[in-house]
Amino acid sequence: MRTLRLLPLLPLLATAAEHRRLFLDSLAVQEQAGLERVFHRPVKFAGNPVIRSDTQWERGSSGPYLYGTVLRENGKLRMWYHFVKNGYRNAYAESLDGVHWTKPSLGIVEFEGSRDNNLFSGVTQDPGDDPPRKERGQCHNPSVIARPGQPYAMFCYGADWDKVRAAFSEDGLRWRFTPESARQGLFPSSDVVNFFHDPYQDRFVATWKGSTRRGRSVGIAWSKDGSEWTKPVDRPIFAADDLDPTDTQFYGMPVFPYQGLYIGLPWVYHANVHYAPEMKMTREEAEAGSPRTVDVQLAWSHDLLHWTRPPRREPFLPNGPSGAFDSAMIYTARAPVEMDGKLLFYYGGFDNRHDARQFNGAIGLASMRLDGFCSMRAGRSGGWLVTRREALDRPAVRINAVTGPLGSVAAEILDVQGNAVPGFSRDECIPFSGDAVDRELRWKTGTWPADRVGKLHQIRFLLREADLFSYWPD
Repeated sequence: MRTLRLLPLLPLLATAAEHRRLFLDSLAVQEQAGLERVFHRPVKFAGNPVIRSDTQWERGSSGPYLYGTVLRENGKLRMWYHFVKNGYRNAYAESLDGVHWTKPSLGIVEFEGSRDNNLFSGVTQDPGDDPPRKERGQCHNPSVIARPGQPYAMFCYGADWDKVRAAFSEDGLRWRFTPESARQGLFPSSDVVNFFHDPYQDRFVATWKGSTRRGRSVGIAWSKDGSEWTKPVDRPIFAADDLDPTDTQFYGMPVFPYQGLYIGLPWVYHANVHYAPEMKMTREEAEAGSPRTVDVQLAWSHDLLHWTRPPRREPFLPNGPSGAFDSAMIYTARAPVEMDGKLLFYYGGFDNRHDARQFNGAIGLASMRLDGFCSMRAGRSGGWLVTRREALDRPAVRINAVTGPLGSVAAEILDVQGNAVPGFSRDECIPFSGDAVDRELRWKTGTWPADRVGKLHQIRFLLREADLFSYWPD
């Protein structure tokens, strides 16, 4: 199997000037001609699944799946995952290369008479804690959050209390659940929640599972300290619309910050819904005849309240073929991790539909190039785009692009009147050809007139047989 090389992470955010400009929407582009906006999906790893049910305590369960988290820390990947066996169980795995995973013996949770396992959470074993539904387990779909100099935070749905709960840890393995979140809960929600830390606003953010007339839908909540939570809108803000097929519901939506945006991975549950009480039908009657499968789409937002999806409501991460471990349902980790110039999307897959009596789960991997969600594409006849105005201190522009054998990417720097700055026209640009996620475009002259420093400029990119995924002033 191929080994993936760990590289230092590029910063997700420092200031707006350091964001890589993506092409998911038109925010970065003022005008264009001859280009096609193309959405891309990750490619599944040929050796999937990367984690199987291969331990005594996982056998006979739903199988490992990833209602959970993957983080990169100290040169390795850490995974907090999930399975169901006599209640919700949470387990831990590690990897150095992103493909081969080990399940260390943690000695934390007793299960079937032994602590020789990789479990970090199960049913409560504290005699002073007496939840009403102890057998269901402490933690459903754990979101683990690491912040420099702070304890690890874990948020999840405490199925034993039927409440959204919080826990903290010094090592990410031994957790202390806050007692107040057991009886009160952090905020009202159904049984699916996903959390992340928002570096743009220095806050915790959650997506929670609610309902609208279109069925299962997603709401937003946020908190500065992880204890006091606010719902800016006390109803779901992400639901199926009239561009979606009738059998579209959203089971949940992990969200992660990325280059000044919020990227969402909505879990699409393909089932019809009884949209009005007067129809007097049960959920089972409404969903009868529906596929009842789950795949993953792509969404993005600038403010967490208003969301956009590609015009074609196609899967970002589709189900596998019949017989594959992920043929019926897919649920993703709360965020991808970056490695070797790629984004790695770990996910839990199942071989049977949502309401099946029995199904088998495993954990898979899919990857795409950095910033690879969407590109501006030119064919043989070429095309161009002009970016929106921004201040440039020096004539340094970096790109993430791939070209065909005869293709190229060039650029010119324009003043506010749309004229090329002397020395930085298209004819003086050294075109790029090849495949790179981070390459500086150069001009034959390196002299930037003193009167241009800090002034507003635009960049005209000229593409031929090429995909431009992102750019950023350096």
